[in-house]
Amino acid sequence: MFEKKIFIQNGEENKRLDKFIALKLNISRNKVQQLIQNNKIYLFNKIVKDNNHITKVNDIYYINMPTQEHNCSITPNINIPITVLYEDQDIIIINKEPGITVHPGAGTKDDTLVNGLIAHYGSTLSYIGKASRPGIVHRLDKDTSGLMVIARNEHSYYFLSDLLLKKQIKKEYLAVVWGIPNPKCNIIKNHIDTKSNNKQMMTVTHSQNKGKLAITEYNTIQTFANIATLVKCRIYTGRTHQIRVHMSYIGNSIIGDQKYGKNDSKIAKYAQQSTIINTLKRQALHAHKLGFIHPTTNTYIEFNSDIPNDIQILLNELAQLAKNSITIR
Repeated sequence: MFEKKIFIQNGEENKRLDKFIALKLNISRNKVQQLIQNNKIYLFNKIVKDNNHITKVNDIYYINMPTQEHNCSITPNINIPITVLYEDQDIIIINKEPGITVHPGAGTKDDTLVNGLIAHYGSTLSYIGKASRPGIVHRLDKDTSGLMVIARNEHSYYFLSDLLLKKQIKKEYLAVVWGIPNPKCNIIKNHIDTKSNNKQMMTVTHSQNKGKLAITEYNTIQTFANIATLVKCRIYTGRTHQIRVHMSYIGNSIIGDQKYGKNDSKIAKYAQQSTIINTLKRQALHAHKLGFIHPTTNTYIEFNSDIPNDIQILLNELAQLAKNSITIR
């Protein structure tokens, strides 16, 4: 049994308890309701009986979470590449390769990052949260490369999930986009929702009542004539496909993005002629910086990942075009 303590701060009051805890601990609302039914949640020293219980400032809740056993339904796969940059008894920092789905789902069962983690770390991972996602606190798209933090125990999982909820994990990405963003630096703030005619895609919605708030800050690092730009993106929310949707929304889709690439005819013609772009086979997006407070030491730690080889080759081609004063007309 693992006890989790939650202190209600200003701004967290007047919330329905089952919804609040589900969001706070990154677990299902149904699981929270089961904990309440089984007398596992206390307000101070009194058992909480009602799913509709409302939070108040300075309330302290104690949640007795059962430690889950190793989920043998996940098949270990030693062939999944796991590049570890740092590890201790609480966390693992990995550099995910492109082309690898993070966890099992529809159409992906045995060849995900989780299958590789199980093969290398087995029962030392945290199994709190969804059974198919041991240790997973946050995700990267299949064809996005870069840094991820993996939780190795319950304390780390809850601690990191709480940081994520409070937007206290620093996540920065490098992206190569078509054209030159205008302005060169900006914060994109709007709501993102699933498309009505395609639930596998996300889109910006101008209705405050639909979707979820998404905030992306981008800064121009280097431009390549009028063809493309290397940008740094920092996300303050973690919506599905967030950076890809936002950069496409402002007219500067990420090179190689087959889902959200809105390119004009001139750019499309150039892309068809580029062997490097045609062989990239993924969006030029890389999670290059990850920073957060360590779950045990309570000190801030930060990790960096260099631009991967396939994106660097693309940048080299763009730099050569710019040097030769080649532009898209």
